[in-house]
Amino acid sequence: MLGQFYSDNNEKFNVVILAGGLGSRMGQASEHIPKALSKMGSQRAIDLIISKLQLIAGRYIVGTGWHGDLLESYMRGRFPNSGVIFSPEQVSQLKGNAFSLMYALDNVDSRMGTIVSFCDLLLLSNPLISSSALYFAHKDTKGVVGTFRHSAQIKGDVVKKVVALESPQHVADIKNGVIGFFVFRNTLLLKEITYSLARVGKLNDITSDIITRYLAVEEMKGIMVDALLEFGNEDDLEKARRAWENY
Repeated sequence: MLGQFYSDNNEKFNVVILAGGLGSRMGQASEHIPKALSKMGSQRAIDLIISKLQLIAGRYIVGTGWHGDLLESYMRGRFPNSGVIFSPEQVSQLKGNAFSLMYALDNVDSRMGTIVSFCDLLLLSNPLISSSALYFAHKDTKGVVGTFRHSAQIKGDVVKKVVALESPQHVADIKNGVIGFFVFRNTLLLKEITYSLARVGKLNDITSDIITRYLAVEEMKGIMVDALLEFGNEDDLEKARRAWENY
């Protein structure tokens, strides 16, 4: 059974689930449905993400893109009382994960912290949310772990720096590979950074652009992930499905 996240003081968060993009790496698996609706056992990925976060979610915002109408229709039927807010992007105007986050931030409550999760990963461990945090995988992380475009330099349990890699690296060849799950206790700062970068045309990537500047102002803990299922492409989706059956 998938455990649930909780906070040590019952704090509630905006939960931003980035489910946009074209799903081009998913091949036939995402030809007719968005990646967030990929089956995982008897459920779909979005079901598992919602259930994992439901104890700490004060508000859900879902960024949609490719087949966004299908995802929205499914979620309205599956979670009719959740009050999910949808942040749609036109497929012809998709510009990457940082812009998807920017549009979603228009709908967050600045009085709460904000959790950002990509729709193609399931954290199977590390349930306590207690601070601003960046999550990373390593060679001992169990489950299905893809490749990484960023690594984190960590001292003690504090993130000191994030580094963009010249090419995607496998988990066996990298230390502290950054995954697509972030906790921002300071939502006002997150919005200020994101919007200011967009205004000057320097908003491209969440980790390289937003996290780097957030770290310069506010401390983020580095959380080592013990178990993870990531399915950024069609092969990893099949591996994740097999792993889930044995979980």
